[in-house]
Amino acid sequence: MLLTEWQTGTGLLGALGLTAGLLPAYGPPAIGPKTMPGTWIDHTSGTLVFTSDGRVTASGVGRHRPGDHPSGPSERCSGSGTWSYEPGRDVWTQQVRIAVPGCTWPAWRVGGTAREPRIQQKVGDPGSGRLYKLRKASGGS
Repeated sequence: MLLTEWQTGTGLLGALGLTAGLLPAYGPPAIGPKTMPGTWIDHTSGTLVFTSDGRVTASGVGRHRPGDHPSGPSERCSGSGTWSYEPGRDVWTQQVRIAVPGCTWPAWRVGGTAREPRIQQKVGDPGSGRLYKLRKASGGS
């Protein structure tokens, strides 16, 4: 695929902006456990509702297998359980663990922005870059 002059120029300006410190590099928000309470929703209206006392209720949240596409059909899981926030060594390694009987998910990573935080999991083949995401839809409970 050939790049147009516009695409090449835009890429070059972006790289220069990052190198010179004029543009901030992306980093996920540092959310902390106080950000979690409330409703988090996926693209199909599946929800996780977190409470400040460490409880969580799942309703139709996707469980993906290797090779699945994030917007494709997946097994849905519902139930009640617990959650915990793990700060990690930096914003890139923070995660949320959810334990709901009958529902098995790997730890959820943090993404999005401070204004619109997301929790997400990799979906599909390793290196595919596909993510299953839930965005925060409401405030604390």
